[in-house]
Amino acid sequence: MKDKNDNSSDNAGQKPKSVLVPFLLCFLLSVGASGGVSFFLVSSAKDDPVLDSTLSKYDARITDVQNAQKKYSIQIDKIEKDSDELKLYLRHSSATALKNILINQEENIQSYLKVMKSAINDLSRITPDSADWNSQYQYRMDLALKSSLEREDLLRLLKTGEPIEKASQE
Repeated sequence: MKDKNDNSSDNAGQKPKSVLVPFLLCFLLSVGASGGVSFFLVSSAKDDPVLDSTLSKYDARITDVQNAQKKYSIQIDKIEKDSDELKLYLRHSSATALKNILINQEENIQSYLKVMKSAINDLSRITPDSADWNSQYQYRMDLALKSSLEREDLLRLLKTGEPIEKASQE
């Protein structure tokens, strides 16, 4: 009985080996076939004149784009440099200086008108029967002050190009 049992244990041990060898051969055969097909396709693609001409066209286009990019980059740098110079020139130009002088002059006129308005008010209190005279001149002073403020706003608008907020001035 031992012989029967020994044969069955030998058969059981040989069965997995007999199944493993065909699987291993199948695997090696498929890897070899895949490698051969890949080698064939790669070697035939290298010799393909259509693919070579297409690749050379793309290489030429890439070179053209890179050259254009360099050219435009140089132009952009030049424009930025010129822009900085123009901004500096405008900042120190005589037109800007003249606008600043005119704005300063309007501010001085406004200060003078405020002092004059106060002086007229004080003079009217000192001088008897001058109520009509005070109201007439106070009205004219208010009109002059209002006109000066409007001129200043226009000058600031001309200088900056943006309207001036009244709340930020006061």
